Amino acid sequence: MKVARWFTLWTVLSAPALAAAPPPRQEAPGAPDDSAPWVIHNGCIQNYLIKRVSFRDDRSGILELTGDRKVLVTLRNRCSGIRQDGYVHKPVNNQFCEGDTLRVMRSGGICVVESLEPYVEPGPAAAPDAGNTAPLDRP
Repeated sequence: MKVARWFTLWTVLSAPALAAAPPPRQEAPGAPDDSAPWVIHNGCIQNYLIKRVSFRDDRSGILELTGDRKVLVTLRNRCSGIRQDGYVHKPVNNQFCEGDTLRVMRSGGICVVESLEPYVEPGPAAAPDAGNTAPLDRP
């Protein structure tokens, strides 16, 4: 009998607290979802999201992620040979993070990841506006 009384009392007292859940967070249309897995969290990206890595030069590269997202990787110092020879990365917690070290395959050089930033491909150069040219007057 005591258990039934406690249970009834608990449900009556806890009902207002359980019903007072905060309303869902409203976001502006088109705003990025911070919980999306492709977002860089605390300077890290989950390794399973990385499809391809291509270094443009000895200081920067592009990570191609699932969902047609790209991330610019900038290295702390010039890392000779990383573009041609590739690298080895030993992930911690299955992540690619700022501060991680990359070892160049052939030379064994060590490179440190300086930053990870969202990257958007530059659009095609705008063509000159053909409507602004005046015809030449020739007699």
